[in-house]
Amino acid sequence: MDTAIHVEGVEDLATAIDRMIEGVKPSKIEPVLDKAAGIVASEARKRAPVGPSGNLKKSVRKKKLVRSWETSAAYIVALDRRKAPHAWLVTHGTSGVRQVEPPHYANLGGRRVLITQTGVMPPNRFFDDAIDAKQGQVLTTIEKAVEKLVEEAIR
Repeated sequence: MDTAIHVEGVEDLATAIDRMIEGVKPSKIEPVLDKAAGIVASEARKRAPVGPSGNLKKSVRKKKLVRSWETSAAYIVALDRRKAPHAWLVTHGTSGVRQVEPPHYANLGGRRVLITQTGVMPPNRFFDDAIDAKQGQVLTTIEKAVEKLVEEAIR
């Protein structure tokens, strides 16, 4: 931030601080956080592997948490485990072979196959990659918005 504030005396300082606090109220910050979370959510959807149901891509959610007192509500981006209960297995992978008891049939690629054991699946870090790819953009978005709110407040 390159904003300069000139104050003379304690009274002027207190007034300037009060105006800055008023300028960054939760109601003004939350839309910025919503936009920032949307950036990560959209990138995670782009990077999500698409299976037969597409549920993993559909499970990416942006959620506003509950606001407490006078603080801004946080926004999170997460995978909805109700929509895609397999999300953890995809993002973290599986480590070993496990016998399926009792064996059952499944349709894979239009063919009926007997499943007797599971195999090792490497992790697909699409969610982490989305965060890494958009972290700079998110921080810049929030920084510019807060700087603008502070500048407007101290005018």
